[in-house]
Amino acid sequence: MKCLLTGGGTGGHVYPALAIATEIQRRYKDVEFLYVGRRDKLEAWVVPQHGFPLQYVRSRPFPRSSSPLALALFGFVLGLGILKAAVILLRFKPALIVCTGGYVSAPIMLAFRVLRKIGLIRSKVFLYEPNAYPGLLNQVAGKVADRIGVAFEQAGKWFDMKRVAVVGYPVRRQFGETTREVARKTLGIALDREVVLAFGGSGGARVINEAVVDALPLWCQRSGLVVIHITGRYAGPDYNAVEETTARLAKLGVDLDTSADCYRRYDYMEQIENAYAAADLVICRGGAGTLTEVCECGVGAIVVPLATAAEDHQAINARQLERQGAARIVYQEAHWNKGQIVTRVDGHSLARLVVDLLERPQERKKLGRAARSIAQGDSLERIGAEIDGLFQGTRPAPLNMELPLSFKGLPADPNQLLRYVQERLREVGGIEAMDPAERGYLQYQADCLLVSEEWYEVPLGRRNVGIKLVGYLNYRKQLPLLLEILNDRTSDGLWRRICGGDFCHGGILRRNAIEYGIRLMGAIDRQTGETLVRTLHEDPYFEARAIAAQVLGELSEPSVALEESLIKALADRSPRVVVEVICALGKVGCTEAVLDTLRGFYLHDYWLCRQQVVTALRHLLERQIVSAVDIEADLDQILAIAPFFKPEFPLKENLHQLAELVESQQNRSEPR
Repeated sequence: MKCLLTGGGTGGHVYPALAIATEIQRRYKDVEFLYVGRRDKLEAWVVPQHGFPLQYVRSRPFPRSSSPLALALFGFVLGLGILKAAVILLRFKPALIVCTGGYVSAPIMLAFRVLRKIGLIRSKVFLYEPNAYPGLLNQVAGKVADRIGVAFEQAGKWFDMKRVAVVGYPVRRQFGETTREVARKTLGIALDREVVLAFGGSGGARVINEAVVDALPLWCQRSGLVVIHITGRYAGPDYNAVEETTARLAKLGVDLDTSADCYRRYDYMEQIENAYAAADLVICRGGAGTLTEVCECGVGAIVVPLATAAEDHQAINARQLERQGAARIVYQEAHWNKGQIVTRVDGHSLARLVVDLLERPQERKKLGRAARSIAQGDSLERIGAEIDGLFQGTRPAPLNMELPLSFKGLPADPNQLLRYVQERLREVGGIEAMDPAERGYLQYQADCLLVSEEWYEVPLGRRNVGIKLVGYLNYRKQLPLLLEILNDRTSDGLWRRICGGDFCHGGILRRNAIEYGIRLMGAIDRQTGETLVRTLHEDPYFEARAIAAQVLGELSEPSVALEESLIKALADRSPRVVVEVICALGKVGCTEAVLDTLRGFYLHDYWLCRQQVVTALRHLLERQIVSAVDIEADLDQILAIAPFFKPEFPLKENLHQLAELVESQQNRSEPR
């Protein structure tokens, strides 16, 4: 029998294909395999190492932009790939095609669809979908597949359910079978050493690589600890895993020769099952394949979900393990770096978490036992049975789910997410009453939105919603980032300035950083106060200046310096700002100079300024900054008229209330 395998680009597509191939070899004699992938992807070096012949086709991912040039290039490359794939299919004539997805497999599946339609090929097709939400290519390929194996039952919604079977996630049989003793001997690590395995998938993960390097100084101080760090081999225009990790190690002063006792770095590890079996703890991504391997090996994990994963499936996977007691989660966080907001994992926090778990062996072993209890272990048996059924003409067992299927993930739209969080906070009774795990997950959502660079901030853009979530979730760790946004004076591009922008972080963002971020967190330290004062005096957007004055009045402690700064801001060209400054002076003014300043607004042209003066005088009187005697004679000097077309007259009413307060205080001070 001839079997053609296709699917690649990442380990999530390649390794399931290889695991399925080994199961087919075990069940069928004299099977001839051919793997079809791309020359510059993971399969190019992994597949030959497993002894399978490999041929290449051209392919490109579907462009996310609507650029005609990008679409034309995609179509041209895909056309070339389909022609090459058709030649491969006609020459090899497979009895079975196994597709594990990814754009790499698009040429084979599209060529097969055409060839089968015209009667030139009659292969059976087994399609494997590892995710709960199938990719675009697998949705198309599912139309020609004879049998579709899914890891999650809800994925069946996207296919003809009569051809769908739930098979779990296939991993090589070596996982879970390699003993700790054999693995330690193979790697040259003594049984009494502690081992931490850190990796970010076949290509590697920048945030994990950087965090591991930053954590090394603390880890290497721990006697008996060995860190196995697999950087991955990703090399692109934005990141080179090997080169940048090497440079970061050198900058930190880590000598690979002298540090070999506590730190071992690998670009790639073919027999990673040895590292799993040897490890006491694993730091990894939250992909379905990786977490399945973790569970099969029964080792506790610290999971760092990929923040850009489709439908946030890695975080959802990780939270499921966390709820079952099999993992801890470390989320990527937004971080200010040279004028940009980027995502990272704090290496020092990761280092402390690892050390904490190593110092509590019972807790660590509890994680491992929970992980082992989740493992299914029979995925390859199920897949083998479904492939047997293909040739025997049997159908898979019917799925049990009811449609329409409801997905319980968070809303993808930022506006809906914000409303969800507000409603959730009302349900639980505030942020302090919220479960810490849920709170951490929602704060991670804020981080994901903060990193967005999309420029559509009106009315609710992604970064704008992230800023609001920081305040609603009382995410004080991100206060320094909000201050950086307020202090950043990097000029925006020409086109955005023409459209009304000024700095890279627009005026609405800066206003909301104060109104929803700083204000909702409800505290001002020295640095925050200085930033608000600077915003009040220098920000070009009047709403940012106005809210800065308002929050200074609400949250600051009275001081002479702040009073002087507010008095200076009364020269602002915006009446809205002047109104808020007057209000703030009433709340934080602390000398008699405030009264002299306010007297200059008794006859101001803008009636709201006069109304706010009356309110400020009442606050000063209640705070005993001025006395009733000081302002008694002033009451008749304040112009009380206002262009207010309602049955009430707020300025006169406020003035009347102030007069009553003055009279009552005088009565209390008179001797009886």
